Amino acid sequence: GELSPRKMTVLQRILQKAKSPTEGKGGERRSFFKRRPSTEQEVAPSGPRGPEEGPTSPGSGPGVNGASEHDGKKRLSFLKRSKGKAEPAVETGTGDVGVRIEPLSVLQILQLIKARELVLADSHIIELEGECERSGGKQIDAHTDSGRKAKDVALLYQELETEVASIVRGSLAKPGTTAHLGQLARTIEQEERADRERQSRGREPGELRQTWRRAVKESASERLAAAQTAENAAIDRRLGSLGGQTVTDLIAVWKNVAGGYPREFEAFSVYVRSYHEAVSSSLVHIAQQEMDIQQLYTFLEWCYCLYYREVLGHEELTAHISKQHLGPLLPADTLQTLEDNCVSMVKTRITNEMKKGLDAERERWRQESKAFHSELANGVIKILKEDIERSSAISEGLESRIAKCGLQCLADFLQSFQVSVQELFGQFADYAGRMECVVPQTIAVVNCCPAFRDYIERLIQKYSVDEQELKRKMMGALDKVERRGICLLMEKLFNELKPHFAKLLRKKWLQSSESFEVAVATIREHFNQFHKMKTPPYQTLVDGAHRRVVTEYLRPLMHGRVSCTSQEMRDRLAVRLKEDSAKLQELFRGLVSPSVRPSVPPPTALSTSPSPPLPLPTPGGQG
Repeated sequence: GELSPRKMTVLQRILQKAKSPTEGKGGERRSFFKRRPSTEQEVAPSGPRGPEEGPTSPGSGPGVNGASEHDGKKRLSFLKRSKGKAEPAVETGTGDVGVRIEPLSVLQILQLIKARELVLADSHIIELEGECERSGGKQIDAHTDSGRKAKDVALLYQELETEVASIVRGSLAKPGTTAHLGQLARTIEQEERADRERQSRGREPGELRQTWRRAVKESASERLAAAQTAENAAIDRRLGSLGGQTVTDLIAVWKNVAGGYPREFEAFSVYVRSYHEAVSSSLVHIAQQEMDIQQLYTFLEWCYCLYYREVLGHEELTAHISKQHLGPLLPADTLQTLEDNCVSMVKTRITNEMKKGLDAERERWRQESKAFHSELANGVIKILKEDIERSSAISEGLESRIAKCGLQCLADFLQSFQVSVQELFGQFADYAGRMECVVPQTIAVVNCCPAFRDYIERLIQKYSVDEQELKRKMMGALDKVERRGICLLMEKLFNELKPHFAKLLRKKWLQSSESFEVAVATIREHFNQFHKMKTPPYQTLVDGAHRRVVTEYLRPLMHGRVSCTSQEMRDRLAVRLKEDSAKLQELFRGLVSPSVRPSVPPPTALSTSPSPPLPLPTPGGQG
């Protein structure tokens, strides 16, 4: 990493002190460690160097100033063994014990760090830190020698951590480059051994490992931030790039990076956790932005489902990831707020869409439409289904909330629908000369009710909605629409049948069946239109018409307006009643489906034990 101006100033001062190995009084080499007096000539080490040793010649080192070359046989190195006064041995990164390390200057240690000889550099930092502790100085103070050393230690550790972060970033940018990961891991282990050997250090135990983990997390965050498209891009594109980069990086880590660390580091798990937290941070940022209902659905579906299925559940990753060890993708309060916003927006959207549908239906009524079918119920149900089905792809909890919200909106809509229908039927009383649209519009309106009933029952059963008052409110509104519609059609029918019924059960009736045949023809003609009504309201209409026809047919007989003066007349009356009864039974049996059995007994039975008429409301009543 690059040095800050302040660090450069400190290093320049260090460089001035370490500039010449012969500088200083009496030709002694000046260092932050005092050189041990020795009467024996220093001999360059022979034999193969250990892995922890640096370059053996000044020219092969990472830019360290060498000694004068006037003696070609005498070579200096960053690491020397001395026969002078014994000092405590320092354990190096390779595990060798008993090898004493010749102290290096701060600049030389810094150059080792830049050359990524981290194990060797860290061993010298640990020795310098121990020297500070032995001299009793842990506080950074530029006015004392121990204070300056403590400052040097802090600076070197800072540079070491910077290089650790650089190695981590490089391993992700070029996943095939893992040569320095082993150095990084051994350096962390070396630091932790030093933590165990010394109870009190200027650093927290395990701090370098935490630095490594923090570097992994920061690197993940940087890469995901760079991969995302502009903030004004579509939500699905931003989430797609976020998930795609995560999958690409984790596959590369598993194949090329994780193997560079020791197994006990569990490096892949650290990377997975870091990417998980980085994704979470990105989602929290996105969640703070304004979204419409479709964007919110997309965002919630990605958080609840797609991330776990397409990212963590990717075919090349799922076997290596333990999802249960990862934290929640978003905080619970953030998810709750998003779901609340979703329900609120759904309620507003459904209410507005339903209102538009009812307004369109009113306009159709005003245009005196003669269609026997209305798309109002299907349109409203489609509006509800759209949000419920969309939320079902996210979570069961959100789906249930949306369903209950939809039922509440539907209850409010049905109240408005019932009031509008009541106004429509009231206007039909003024259509004396324009009755052609009454029957079609009435049937179209009543036909909406079965569809609404069925959908309400299915929603309540599926989502266990324990709202009996809400259910009574909705069913009550539909009952009123059906009753008033059936009543209106019945009155229209019997207004035309009234003149014909007045001629029945009279002397002319026994001589001619013309009035009865005309009445039957009128009933059949009306039901040619009425049969376009859906069941069950159609069955209610048929049963009501059958009962009322029988009642009107027998009314003169029940009131004693028919008197038989002879047995012959009584026999003729009985025969005629039997014939008309059979015709009426055949008529109304043909008006219902074969699976529905007539619920009204024949007129012959009613002649001796009449049943009360079906309790239907009058056209002017409230139903």
